[in-house]
Amino acid sequence: MNTAIKNIFILILTLSITSCGFQLRGSQDNSFSSIQIDGISSGFIKELKKKYKQSGVEIKNSSAEKSIEILTDQFDKRILSLSSTGKIREYQLNYHISYRIKSSLGDWGPVIKINSTREYSYDDNNIVAKQEEERNLIEGMKEQIIRTMRSQISSAK
Repeated sequence: MNTAIKNIFILILTLSITSCGFQLRGSQDNSFSSIQIDGISSGFIKELKKKYKQSGVEIKNSSAEKSIEILTDQFDKRILSLSSTGKIREYQLNYHISYRIKSSLGDWGPVIKINSTREYSYDDNNIVAKQEEERNLIEGMKEQIIRTMRSQISSAK
């Protein structure tokens, strides 16, 4: 009886998840098999290379099908609002990346800029929780920029 209830619960859970349209993201299709990534931001480049390796693209130091150069990788945090007592109430996080893609003819294309912005409320009573929230927001912004870059790089000629 206990296993029957368990199986029914799993069946109902599975049906409800699939009926709402939930779908795993999966890997992004790439129109190339090798890429060269250069630039100033070692941390961002490392994360981008990791995503390409996971999708089966070979990372090369030269003579790759696609070449990109990260020109800027900037993060800034600014105060968005203050309370009547002068305490910080909200922050705005900004992440800026600019890069360029080498064309199949060997010429560098125009600079492409991607910006991501997030806002969050701040509370002096929950400093640790708000620091963790900020860290999660930054990671999400970085993931969003990488997804956008990968789709732009795949569609570039």
